[in-house]
Amino acid sequence: MLRSLLAALTACFALLAPFAAAHAACDRLDWSALSLPDHRALTPDDLVRIRDVGPNGDDPPSQHLFSFSPDHRSVAFQIRQADPESNSYCLGMVVISLESDAKPRFVDMGGELILRPADDSVYPIKWSGIPSTVTPVWTSDGKSILFLKRTNGVTNVWRASTASTRSSQLTAFSQDVSDFRLIDDRLIIAKLRDDGSAMKEALDREALGGYHFDSRFVPMMSSRPYARVAPARIMRAIDMRTGTVREATAQEVSAFPNSDRTVTDPTESPASCTSARRAKDNRLPSSWRVEQICPTGAKVVCTQAACSGNIITAWENNDATIVRFLKQEGWARSEWTIYEWNIAADSARKIYSTHALLTDCQPLTFDDIICLRETSLEPRHLARLDLRRNGLSIIANFNPEFSRLELGRVERLTLRSDAGIEAFADLVLPTNFQAGRRVPVIIVQYQSRGFLRGGTGDEFPIQAFANNGFAVLSMQRPMPVGALNRPRDAIAIDRVSLLDFADRKSVLSVIEKAVAIIVDRGIADPSSIGITGLSDGSSTVQFASLHSELFSAAVVSGCCWEPGQAVPLGPQTAQRYTAIGWPDSSEIAETFWKNMSISRNADRIGFPFLFQMADEEYQMALPSFIALQEKGKPADLFVYPEEHHVKWQPAHRLSSYWRSIDWFNYWLRGIVPAKGRRKVEALRWQSMPRTADRTVQRSVDADMSH
Repeated sequence: MLRSLLAALTACFALLAPFAAAHAACDRLDWSALSLPDHRALTPDDLVRIRDVGPNGDDPPSQHLFSFSPDHRSVAFQIRQADPESNSYCLGMVVISLESDAKPRFVDMGGELILRPADDSVYPIKWSGIPSTVTPVWTSDGKSILFLKRTNGVTNVWRASTASTRSSQLTAFSQDVSDFRLIDDRLIIAKLRDDGSAMKEALDREALGGYHFDSRFVPMMSSRPYARVAPARIMRAIDMRTGTVREATAQEVSAFPNSDRTVTDPTESPASCTSARRAKDNRLPSSWRVEQICPTGAKVVCTQAACSGNIITAWENNDATIVRFLKQEGWARSEWTIYEWNIAADSARKIYSTHALLTDCQPLTFDDIICLRETSLEPRHLARLDLRRNGLSIIANFNPEFSRLELGRVERLTLRSDAGIEAFADLVLPTNFQAGRRVPVIIVQYQSRGFLRGGTGDEFPIQAFANNGFAVLSMQRPMPVGALNRPRDAIAIDRVSLLDFADRKSVLSVIEKAVAIIVDRGIADPSSIGITGLSDGSSTVQFASLHSELFSAAVVSGCCWEPGQAVPLGPQTAQRYTAIGWPDSSEIAETFWKNMSISRNADRIGFPFLFQMADEEYQMALPSFIALQEKGKPADLFVYPEEHHVKWQPAHRLSSYWRSIDWFNYWLRGIVPAKGRRKVEALRWQSMPRTADRTVQRSVDADMSH
């Protein structure tokens, strides 16, 4: 068994080449110059090639995704488009006028994708697979923008003319510049990331006598230890006129303030109190409140209930008498709303509300807000909100071809878990849906805000499923059970959530209720329900495989929880999991693992599993996968090299999209692809035993009768 597994993994690595050095054909990055296609079906390739501004997801960004020119007449941002054929990205720095026809001016092209570190306090750096935000900085005359650009494996500061296509490199460090500030249009204060050369030398010396296995090790990621490094950065000052480089002074370093707490109006205010801010408490999840700070140190706190909660940003009018703020509220925080706080009267009223996802909203004026916006059926675009007239206008639609693609109709279902926690699901119907005809359904987890693309981590192609005859339930996860009482740390949340698997039960109950609704409505075929999940989503799939008879096939990534997980995770993570309540490796814990472990309960698994794992994480799936094979259960495993928790390579994403479609087509509908590698894979699945029987349908029907 082990020999055949190693052979399969070797073949997988040979087929999935590492990130290619080939260059993408970037002639389609300029969305304004496209010839729109005829109306046609959407394919996985369309989803992979979406033009993006900023990272995906619904988390408020830690820095701006676009920036205003000094006169507030233009904006600048980086746009990217994946190219699976070359396994690379097209990157462009764009300037758009807010006053004219909004056609993009590409002032810089090229470079390599900059990834966000998952943990840069260790050497070597642990990467997340999520793109970093590149925020352009304008010179005071508006004639140039400065930005980070990565070439030849190193990130430096570049400058581009906003009126031409000329760009040039300003710094030439051998270490990555992780951030920078511009002072007086002449001085760049650069924050450099330690290249770890000293740490590497120390580890190489230690290697001569053998490494002591301790908390530095994460075996699934490396056979060498990770060394903890100081979080401090190397700070350098660069004179743009002379090119001289020196160590930054303490005053220059202070140009990097903690900007998380204060958001001010873009115009200078003559009033004495000019700073509206959102201040958070020390509990999780964070709750914010709106207040106003004066230069004297005095502050005014809004006492209205609307002024607290998940507040994202705040800004003032010119005389600092009114503060407006954006927050999430409503059912399962599904609404983005703007309130107006009258400071003198201490009154707050709602002036705008939408279910569209608003990202990085910045005030152009007090009444005009520029946001990156997306809806269930519209990819991210640049929009202008007119708060005085309650108007909406699209400044730039980065993906106009989506207006010509077939998209499944979307309906929102409001849900409540068995633990009483709000959640919702977006039902996406097949593009060929006919009322009265039941269809197979695929569950995608665990965020469903904004464009319905691929769920958390963009792993599972929702609209491509819909174009292949599947209905999709895109699930918005309920808040963790452990967060209900808002403890002070994440371990406390996880500890309460794990007790009697309360959180896993809560999440599964929401999914089962959503399926019950569409079975009762005659939409879903109860014998053909597939489920997917990355990370926390894969945990739900794992739990469901032992506690539900609803599902007929699964695809997971970032899986699995198993006895002995301390071995691949390493001592430090194992210690954290023990604090949460997971059993130690030495514990038998039969009752506990009966509720969660696939390897301990492989004979109970009633549906086929496809594991699509990053190479940094695949060892976590091996106990589950091997146990399923040993018990004659249908299972397959693919390992994607040079990947992290979230797959970032375009070829890998396209491959995983198609394989998920093929897996569900085969196990839920008996369909085999017509040719090529995809057919070869499906023919291998044909040799696997079928474990499901019709007790699934009978069980579901019985549940529905109640």
